[in-house]
Amino acid sequence: MHFDVVGFIFNSLVLLFFTMTLGNLFGDVKFRKFNFGITGTLFIGLFVGYFLTKYAVTIPEESKYFSKAQNVLKGNVIDNSIMNLSLLIFIVGTGLLAAKDMKYAITKFGKQFVIIAIFIPFVGAVASYGFSQIFSKMSPYQITGTYTGALTSSAGLAAATESSEAESRHLASEFQGLSEGTKTKILAIINNAKERDAKLKNEDIPEKMTIENTTTLSAEDTEVYVTEAKAGVGVGHSIGYPFGVLFLILGINFIPKIFRFDVEKEKEKYFAQKKIDLSNDKDAGKNTIPEVKMDFVGFSVAAFLGYFLGGIKISMGPLGTFSLGSIGGAIIVALLLGFIGKIGPITFRMDSVVLGKMRTYFLSIFLAGTGLNYGFRVVEAVTGDGIMIAVVSALVAILSVLFGFLLGHYVFHINWTLLSGAITGGMTSAPGLGAAIDALDCDEPAVSYGATQPLATLCMVIFSIIIHKLPI
Repeated sequence: MHFDVVGFIFNSLVLLFFTMTLGNLFGDVKFRKFNFGITGTLFIGLFVGYFLTKYAVTIPEESKYFSKAQNVLKGNVIDNSIMNLSLLIFIVGTGLLAAKDMKYAITKFGKQFVIIAIFIPFVGAVASYGFSQIFSKMSPYQITGTYTGALTSSAGLAAATESSEAESRHLASEFQGLSEGTKTKILAIINNAKERDAKLKNEDIPEKMTIENTTTLSAEDTEVYVTEAKAGVGVGHSIGYPFGVLFLILGINFIPKIFRFDVEKEKEKYFAQKKIDLSNDKDAGKNTIPEVKMDFVGFSVAAFLGYFLGGIKISMGPLGTFSLGSIGGAIIVALLLGFIGKIGPITFRMDSVVLGKMRTYFLSIFLAGTGLNYGFRVVEAVTGDGIMIAVVSALVAILSVLFGFLLGHYVFHINWTLLSGAITGGMTSAPGLGAAIDALDCDEPAVSYGATQPLATLCMVIFSIIIHKLPI
């Protein structure tokens, strides 16, 4: 009998379930009064992903496992289709669960949610652009990528990548009339790319381009610059994303401790006030739709329509196009259908225990997959050349969360039960929402997430484009 050990190690499902098992066990470990809960799968995933990548480097080219090892090195441990499916199911389940409380939360804090949805992405954009000016030796395109990564926005990434190509090509064509500082940054990007490629090919490093010996950029130099601009956004995003998730999750768990308020008392206060408000609402309790254990048709309809809505591209004129993405579309559709409750024979009000377990399991899949895919990049970023990108990502995430909290808590006086979800929505982070639900042990954060995430996504797209139009 022969057991294929190497094939077993590189099997994505084996890795996923192994990480989920250890991650959930780790999440249950108490550190005094604190535990990581479901987000333990993310931390274990980062750990496993790092050592898996270190092992993948040792696989020789002639090995039949070489292609699998290369996928690991590229950060494709868990396929994107699995990641997208797990996150979509989590969001649909969350939206359907929270829908029945949507009217109350939006009626009470609707305007405040709108402001938070704009404010948090704005803070992140200002911080990112500020850091791009402070750290002049870093590629400004990498820092733009850290903005979309730190706020976990795939829509922002798409917009930033597209605008980086247009703006970098424009700058290259106008090179002769640019300021010395801008020219220096552009030439540094081109020189670094040429030096890297020459070392990779074991060729002589070409003479460095300087302001003195370069008046215009050749077509070849322009293409190098444009390619590096687009790649820089991707690098910044890929390093920034796990740090954005990480620090948002930590923020959700530690903000109550830092600012010294009791989460349980906040919940009691919220539900007590909600009970009083609903008792004064003459329409409350009318047309109550009974729950069913599970309606797979209803769940599938919500997922399908959410995915469809998220794929619709809306023109924004000179700023390009905007779409909500599958997650933004899914949360809107799930909240709407869950609020309606029933259409013909299809029911959208389902047992909270069944939906709760279902969404938690699929969030666990997503977090474990994120850790496995990004584990090596995170560790290398902290210990290697990407340290500054990691630092900027962490700072952008921390400032966005902190200022969102200060506005919501001290200016708008929104109870933490809803504010935690509004912050994760403003950060456009579904994993962050999972952490908020897990930390508060209730579904209320999903309502405020649904109220802020779509507008925050739009703002992310707009701010990502504007950043590239500002002087580098």
